[in-house]
Amino acid sequence: MTDSLSMEQQRVQTVVKKIQSELDQLKKTVAHDSAEQKKRLKESGEIKINQGSSESMWESAGELRLIEQDLMIRSKTLLKNQNRVMALEKMVDDPYFGRIDYEDELGKETIYIGISSVFDEYDNLVVDWRSPIASLYYEGNVGDTIPLKIGEEKLTLLIELKRQFLIRQAKIIQLLDTDNVMGDPYLLEALEDRSTYQMGAVISTLQKQQNQIVRDNSAKITLIEGVAGSGKTVVLMQKIAYLLYTFRDQLKASEIILFSPNRIFQTYISQVLPELGEMNVTSHTFPEFMNQRVPKFTLISNQDEELSKVTLLKGSLQFSEALKRYTDRLKTDYLRFSSLSFQGEIIISKEEIKELFYSTESNGTLASKLALLQTLLLQKIEQLKQTQRTAKWVEDVLLSMSDSELRLHESESKNEQKAEENLIDSIIESAYSPLIKRIKRLSFIRYQHQYVHFLKAVPKLLSLAEFSITEDMWTEHIQQVVTNIAHKELALEDMDAFYSLFQLMHGPISSTKFKYICLDEVQDFSPFQLQMLKDFYPTAHFVLSGDLNQNILMKRLSFNDLDTIFTGSSFQRYQLLTSYRSTNEIIQFSNRFLEDHSAAEANFREGKKPEMILTATHDHYLDYVKEKVAENKKAGFRTAFISKNYAEAERFYQELAHAGIGSNLVLKDTDNTHHPVIVIPVQLAKGLEFDSVFALFQYSAPTSSNDLSTAYTICSRAMHELYFIASDLQDSLVNRLKSTDYQLAELN
Repeated sequence: MTDSLSMEQQRVQTVVKKIQSELDQLKKTVAHDSAEQKKRLKESGEIKINQGSSESMWESAGELRLIEQDLMIRSKTLLKNQNRVMALEKMVDDPYFGRIDYEDELGKETIYIGISSVFDEYDNLVVDWRSPIASLYYEGNVGDTIPLKIGEEKLTLLIELKRQFLIRQAKIIQLLDTDNVMGDPYLLEALEDRSTYQMGAVISTLQKQQNQIVRDNSAKITLIEGVAGSGKTVVLMQKIAYLLYTFRDQLKASEIILFSPNRIFQTYISQVLPELGEMNVTSHTFPEFMNQRVPKFTLISNQDEELSKVTLLKGSLQFSEALKRYTDRLKTDYLRFSSLSFQGEIIISKEEIKELFYSTESNGTLASKLALLQTLLLQKIEQLKQTQRTAKWVEDVLLSMSDSELRLHESESKNEQKAEENLIDSIIESAYSPLIKRIKRLSFIRYQHQYVHFLKAVPKLLSLAEFSITEDMWTEHIQQVVTNIAHKELALEDMDAFYSLFQLMHGPISSTKFKYICLDEVQDFSPFQLQMLKDFYPTAHFVLSGDLNQNILMKRLSFNDLDTIFTGSSFQRYQLLTSYRSTNEIIQFSNRFLEDHSAAEANFREGKKPEMILTATHDHYLDYVKEKVAENKKAGFRTAFISKNYAEAERFYQELAHAGIGSNLVLKDTDNTHHPVIVIPVQLAKGLEFDSVFALFQYSAPTSSNDLSTAYTICSRAMHELYFIASDLQDSLVNRLKSTDYQLAELN
């Protein structure tokens, strides 16, 4: 092995030298291209369309188009090179992580696998982990014969060597020949390491099943269902990187959108794709996404621990179907129009518009019928414009023009009469332009009134009783929505429905065509939201990742809902049941809070039992907590105190402060979590992981069935240490545990 290590280290140096050479040259190219891009942008801004003659006008317009086309090509090249620079900068320190020796009918071959490919004149020095041949590293063990399809060619390859590297600063720290990735020292080292403020890409320890999920593109809908800590988020991100690599000629980063549960988690995962060499995938929280589409309203934040009955209704598939039935009904009645005015006078009244719309025959959708109305109104405006040529307001504008403006138009038109006609055309076009824009945008529809009218119609479109809502409760709720609208505010569920109503009137979205829509923590989405995305992007592929065990907000999304929403689409469901985040002791403890769903399977990492801290019999338990926090800080551990709601987080933060324990309180998804000790409600902690977790259940007995999901979610955030703070052993959550699951904290 010593000889192997020496030879492998020499190879690392050779490869790193090649990488550094390419990186140095590419940085110069990027710097030059960036400067050239700025120069060309400035040039394009200085080009003016020459109005002197039709010939000069077309010539200058053509020049501008050529520059714009050149800028587009240059931008793509620059972006590609910038992505490559980022990958090479990482590979200078760590060029690859694996080696596979294999044999086929042509002989023996060796490949080295890293985050991106590296070539020299004669050889492929490093193979991108996403390439088909690299699948050998994840799929097979020594002695296995693996069938692979590369392009149209089907191969059968025998694995003769599987070698793993741990390389830091271009030096091999560790080298291991292995026949099984699962359970190897590198994976164990990654799992036993301390938590970080940002998630890593961890492609070197990708497991066989995870690799299959990443590479499988057979279905239009992919569901990655995984227990807490099973790596489903990383697999989702790796799948995005794989898609961009595999379909690089057909798929752009801008055609993929990734939804994260909140901005804290968005920041936490923000470096995964860049580490994989992909920089430009759009990432949003769903509220951000909706607020961009309904910018005239402020989004009302919701920090409820349990959703209201009305919110449950508005997030349901029944509500989605009710909205569609309502819009169908609008083709024959109930549309709310406003009059069209010009210079302060009504020229087409709302009654005329209504009559015109409902007298128009159309068998299509509401959107197609409104498009016909739009055409008819524009024709009416064209007719009205012709009657205005001799109007006094036009004459007044003409008389107000300066001699120089008149002479300019006269010189361009060759004679005075033609100049006056052109001027009149220009004046009328300019004056009517705002009105024409209003018609083209369907701005003469009273959308806010229409949405309130829809809400009033809801009791006739679905069963309120099914959601335990009375008509009086619904009427009271509508009044609250009216008040919110008056203040230019909307709750998220209203923003969803308002936007859906708007789009059902306007027809298919013509701007961004997402080819892949990726949703993390899919159980946090309402059925309405998923149905809306599917309806508005019907050709898109969906990659969904989630865990029903962590359905802490009772969003009532079931995977049966997914079957309904995506009926008719090919559907591939994967289950990841091994948790890599926590020790076996923490996994066993957390699993006690599960009922009907799949529990996490044990891995090979052992640790100490979770500790139970009972507050009813120990008034000074915070002294013990203070001691543990100090130990964690000394060990470089991150500590999180996680509560089941916002109020309890704030309350405990004050208790910590009173006890002299410094911490950072996180109550908004814009708050800073980059602190060694934080207090955070579970809603904001989803997806995150911490070395040491204190689960806060000391204030009150569970008040809802939802507390089981909450307890599971909180406890499964812990990587190495878990402390469960409860009032006493009679607590209903504690009663779900076995005495062998934990040890009682030794409090003074």
